[in-house]
Amino acid sequence: MRALWMTGVLSVLASGCSFTTAAGLDECETSADCGSDRVCTPEKLCLPLPVGCGTVYGSQSPDAIPIGGLFPVHSGTGVGAPIDESDEQALNAAVLAVEQINQRGIGGKQLALYFCDTGNDVGRAQRQAEWLVKEKKVPAMITAGSSQTLQVAQAVTIAASVVTLSYSATSPEVTDLPDKNGGQVGFVWRTSASDAIQGSVIANLLRNDARFGAPKKVGIFYVNDPYGQGLFNIVSERLDATPKVENEGDSYTRQGDVKAALDTLNQFDPDLTVLVGFASDVTTILTEAATRPNLQRSVHKWLFSDSVKDVAVLANGTASAQAQGFYGTAPAQGTGQAFRAFQSSFKDRFNKDPSAYAYTSNAYDAMYLLALGASYAQGTSGAVTGPKLAEGLTKVSSVQNSPVQLTSSSFTSLAAELAAGRSVNVDGASGALDFNNDTGEAPSPVELWQVAGNNFATIETIPAPRTTP
Repeated sequence: MRALWMTGVLSVLASGCSFTTAAGLDECETSADCGSDRVCTPEKLCLPLPVGCGTVYGSQSPDAIPIGGLFPVHSGTGVGAPIDESDEQALNAAVLAVEQINQRGIGGKQLALYFCDTGNDVGRAQRQAEWLVKEKKVPAMITAGSSQTLQVAQAVTIAASVVTLSYSATSPEVTDLPDKNGGQVGFVWRTSASDAIQGSVIANLLRNDARFGAPKKVGIFYVNDPYGQGLFNIVSERLDATPKVENEGDSYTRQGDVKAALDTLNQFDPDLTVLVGFASDVTTILTEAATRPNLQRSVHKWLFSDSVKDVAVLANGTASAQAQGFYGTAPAQGTGQAFRAFQSSFKDRFNKDPSAYAYTSNAYDAMYLLALGASYAQGTSGAVTGPKLAEGLTKVSSVQNSPVQLTSSSFTSLAAELAAGRSVNVDGASGALDFNNDTGEAPSPVELWQVAGNNFATIETIPAPRTTP
């Protein structure tokens, strides 16, 4: 279809007709000729931007270092789709990092973050990624979530030797992606820990922690996507190693009807259910569960996964009442100066506490890490390319160096070390960034949190298990 359409356009050209009158198109030399809502294609035609794209944070300079940002700020693609507040605040965290980095510069250059709202749609995310790679020539992009990250990496970025750095993809499948594209360094990284860690912690809590009442029957109610499937499999496998604990999984489609799956869960009659889902669905799940006799809070407990940690859940009176006092897990926020500096700056800039949302510190660190990788690339080769930026990411976890807190104040000296080709060792706002350079991920402790009124209280930080049996 595209070839036929282009043939028609070329025919219009040959006839001498104008684009505007004959085909509704305008000629262009650069995207600046097309206005703010269109882009100049390689065929020198102005076409609309991909849906969800168009906003640029940071520098507008043509020599800025371009970074793509695929954030599911809306939880759907339809008109009136609700805001996903957790990912909105993750975007804010990345924007804050861009602003701080650009105050200092990277070898005389600044960052431009090309933001695209994926609407939590993997097809849209792929189209946006293709545009960012082909039209904006990004050497790297930040992504959210397991489904979108896997799709973008496999369909677009790996083959293009573009770095994908996710702040919230936790599926174990990410670990095993063949992402080196014939080279020595992988192109897929994440500042979020694999759910192999969180799933093991959840199973250990249910088996050994008196706060969960030694449940004999555990339900696992999970969103049917790579994130939910991965966490279900890990928790279920770990619990299967405990003969006295029976477990059953029930899945639901995101943004779909949850009633039938809840009826099945109600029939199983669990003592406790691990709930793996996102805010908009969780609100509905908790509200509906209150009408099922075996899922009411007087006879049943919940244990929430990381994606439930979103104050939007607590904005619904019924859902909030059902969640009060129950626990959840999430990758832990950092505890050092890097997190305290981030938290203070975030509160000043956005008047919100980032610790009320999962993955804000991970998104902040992701942007800083890409800036450090860009500094290495620029300093060692004179150009910021995907392969050189990925190589730079292998230089931030040196065991030969003492850890340095990655803050706006330390960025310049860390960037200078990397630009000179030397390695550093950084602890970020999300904690120690001790990357395994072969897998592109770092182990992370897990936070145990509890619903308390209109917020979430951190109860303790649980170290990552040495093994995940």
